[in-house]
Amino acid sequence: MTRALAPSASAVDNRPFVQPATPLPGTQDLLFEAARRLRRCEATLCARFEAKGYAEVIPPAIEAADVFGPEAFRALDRSGRLIALRADFTAQVARIAATRLSGMSPLRLYYRGSIVRRVAPDSGPVHERLQAGCELVGAAGAEADAEILALAAASLHALGIRGRISLGSTGYFSALAAAAGAGGRLAAALNDAIDRKDLPTLRSLCEREVTPGKARDALLLLAQPPRPQTEAGELLSRAEALAPTEDALKALQRISAALGAARSLGAELEVDLGEVRGLGYYTGIVFNLYATGAPRPVGGGGRYDTLLGRFGDPRPAVGFSLDLDALVPLAC
Repeated sequence: MTRALAPSASAVDNRPFVQPATPLPGTQDLLFEAARRLRRCEATLCARFEAKGYAEVIPPAIEAADVFGPEAFRALDRSGRLIALRADFTAQVARIAATRLSGMSPLRLYYRGSIVRRVAPDSGPVHERLQAGCELVGAAGAEADAEILALAAASLHALGIRGRISLGSTGYFSALAAAAGAGGRLAAALNDAIDRKDLPTLRSLCEREVTPGKARDALLLLAQPPRPQTEAGELLSRAEALAPTEDALKALQRISAALGAARSLGAELEVDLGEVRGLGYYTGIVFNLYATGAPRPVGGGGRYDTLLGRFGDPRPAVGFSLDLDALVPLAC
């Protein structure tokens, strides 16, 4: 007869009784119907992604810290290596594509799970968010941008949610900032004013620190409100007339090309030349997804043509992510 071995002294857990507590601020328990609704939405989205030829990847929850930006929650492991909790799926998918799937193009990949980020970079509390999203790697054309825009719109539709997509370009802002001779401090201040649609501050910065000319006039145009797709042509024509460099003109033409290729999205589309938000790796078009009834964006994405190069396999890419914490309560 086999006898059970008594636990060794080192295996006995002598910690004091842990009092029941609520989850840490910024995190949550999902119970019963809330958990079922999340899984139903995930299943709906996965079916839509796979119907369009996207395959699932499941990255680890912990990575080397340098995979992510300053928003990641970092810690030292016992060997002294700096590691981080997953703060961004796109960076992980880029690492996978550039290493384990190197040279394979195009790649259509999707993911789902949670991320953990600091509320403010390098400081402040952390929060956990549930996401799902898609990345199209190795495709550089406007058709790839349109494919991602269409899939993002179709994802909202599959969940029974009406929404709109606000389209802009970080490449355009970068070209204007370069043409204006803006250094890091001024570029960051301009970006912040444009992001907040703060025209008085933007005008003050431009009048004080940017030489009069096309670049200054074009920067001031970025604080204009978004225009629906039917009026976007007039806005883009004005911006093209002010474009101070070839790079600025190309960024605008890329927005026009994406608009042309993304007809009949099944979602309202608008152009916002002041759409400059997002993680630091975006290089071209960027967009936010808005759902009826939600006060903030429920997703977003864009083109990031230099991110894979950080991992040794430079290739263009574009993608989007959905905020499931915001979408699941709205889904049918």
